[in-house]
Amino acid sequence: MSKRLHLPPIEPPVEHQSAVRKRAAGRIKLVGGMLMLLVFSTGARGVQLSMSPSDRTIRAASVQRWNQVTVQARRGEILDRNGRRLATSVATPNIVVDPIRVSPNERAALAAQVAAILDLPEAEVFEKMGRSSRYAKLSTRVHPAIAARVEALRHPALWTERNSRRFYPEESLAAQVVGFVDGSGAGREGMEAKLDEYLRGGALLRQRRRDRRGLAVEDPSGWSGSSNVGMDVHTTLDRTIQRIPERALEGVVENSAPLAVSAVVVDVKTGDILAMANAPTFNPNKLSGEAAPRKNHVVQDAIEAGSVFKPFTAAAAVEEGLVTENTMVNCEGGLYYIGRTAIHDDHPHRMITMSEVIKYSSNICSAKLALQMGADTFLGYIHDFGFGQRTGIPLPGERAGRVRKADKIRPIELATTSYGQGVTTTPLQMAMATAALANGGVRMKPRLLSRVEDQHGIPEFVQQPATVMRVVSADSANSVTRMMVTVTEPGGTATRAAVHGYKVAGKTGTAEKVKNGVYTRARIGSFMGFVPADNPVVAIVVIVDEPSKGSRYGGIVAAPAFSEIAGQTLRYLGVPPDSALLDLDEDTSSDEALVAVADVEALSLHWERDAWTLPDLVGRDLREVMVGLQGAALDLQIEGSGNVVSQYPPAGSYVRPGTPIRVALQ
Repeated sequence: MSKRLHLPPIEPPVEHQSAVRKRAAGRIKLVGGMLMLLVFSTGARGVQLSMSPSDRTIRAASVQRWNQVTVQARRGEILDRNGRRLATSVATPNIVVDPIRVSPNERAALAAQVAAILDLPEAEVFEKMGRSSRYAKLSTRVHPAIAARVEALRHPALWTERNSRRFYPEESLAAQVVGFVDGSGAGREGMEAKLDEYLRGGALLRQRRRDRRGLAVEDPSGWSGSSNVGMDVHTTLDRTIQRIPERALEGVVENSAPLAVSAVVVDVKTGDILAMANAPTFNPNKLSGEAAPRKNHVVQDAIEAGSVFKPFTAAAAVEEGLVTENTMVNCEGGLYYIGRTAIHDDHPHRMITMSEVIKYSSNICSAKLALQMGADTFLGYIHDFGFGQRTGIPLPGERAGRVRKADKIRPIELATTSYGQGVTTTPLQMAMATAALANGGVRMKPRLLSRVEDQHGIPEFVQQPATVMRVVSADSANSVTRMMVTVTEPGGTATRAAVHGYKVAGKTGTAEKVKNGVYTRARIGSFMGFVPADNPVVAIVVIVDEPSKGSRYGGIVAAPAFSEIAGQTLRYLGVPPDSALLDLDEDTSSDEALVAVADVEALSLHWERDAWTLPDLVGRDLREVMVGLQGAALDLQIEGSGNVVSQYPPAGSYVRPGTPIRVALQ
């Protein structure tokens, strides 16, 4: 039996302690070196990124830390010819709170204090101050004085944002001409739309810091609004003159209840548009989505002119040497046939002078003159007066009107064109043609925009008065002017257009209104003219579209408004009345408003030394003062109520139109 072999256990050799420590120390140094290298490389990379970051890094940081808001710079202003603002941009403060910075202990007291300043419910302010966000609007578009009171609290959680909005200081004045802007700041209607490329400022970039959740933390501070702003537009409108036709049109609306009424006032010598009025109108500051009467009828209505066309027919005939103002013309007793079509006169006559043709507004005699001249010649003059073509005025939607072509017009159509039937025109075209007669036969280009300037006053665009062409000779124009004067004299069709102290040249019109291609019983009453007739300053056109109350004739519905506009405009411009006409004892009962204006016995309002002599107002009541000074274009400033106890300037002072007159009542 064999015996098992017993061997001793195999044990690893025990390493000496010094060798183990030596090896451990080497490993520690290696790991330590690697860690140091890692720290060093990380730090170096951090320094590199801090000192010269890559574009990608910058973009990533910006997206996480900041958000960007693109806004328009301040929009340019629209001003009248004297630099008075018609449209401007104003800062509208918004009050903002950072709820995180409002401690719970002070929240109730601060909410009560802010709510009282902003006139808001305390519970609403308290709720917003308790939100978990970093940004909450407490109130928008507050008054700057209110914003200043909030800023005076000097609380770190409250601040003011300032946005810009469009503001129209004169409210509804020239609203259809000026236009308005929409919620995004783009021009809509009027000059705001047509000149938007000038008025609109450049785009500015605002930056707002955000927290880790992407919520806004603070108010942007990098926008001052002083750079890259829009350009200022200077118009030829006169704010004071603009008010005159707008008030006159209000009276027409009240008395005649038309669909619409419009008026335009033109400087005869320059072609400047001094006023362009429409009624009904609107306030561009209060547009809230509802339909508003935004149509500018002066340039956007193409209407049949009616009898106001006859002076241009007469001017062409005089220029062609066919007639003079004293030439006798046969009006056929009020009935005349062209082919199978009969032409009628409202005031039948037989043999009358050419001047009486205009005075009595004869359709028959006008038709005969057009037929005698022929289509090419007559329609050539009509084109030269500016009919059937756009004027190029900087307003949207201008109509060209329609004048038949000479090679396609029939004899009856040529005849009716001579007295404004079958031809359409805009009130602006009519006004510029009227101004051409007043300007000695020279037609001027209408000027509504005088210049566009940048914020430093450097002109970007300048429009000087420009002559289009001479239409007829000065002698022919003066001859027609004398014919037109008879229209406003006793026996004429527009005695209500007379202006006390001034000679008026004008013409009435009453056109049948076309609807769906058919003439209807509806009418368009009109009056066009210029004053003073012997030395014209302004040409004025008044159009009353479909009057529904009282008379429908232009001499009744439009002529009184013309008289009111002309009289007050001349006095404002300082055009002295004719003393010989002032001394005439004539019946002016057809225009009671002007009787009150020129009632020299009531207030001793005399025109002398190119100014008014101010009467003694002390002791008079407010109504008597307002009626007595109406139309003198004085800036009446009233304090108190009752009767006048003091005035400045004192009685007897010479005051020019536009002078402030301060009266205290008690």
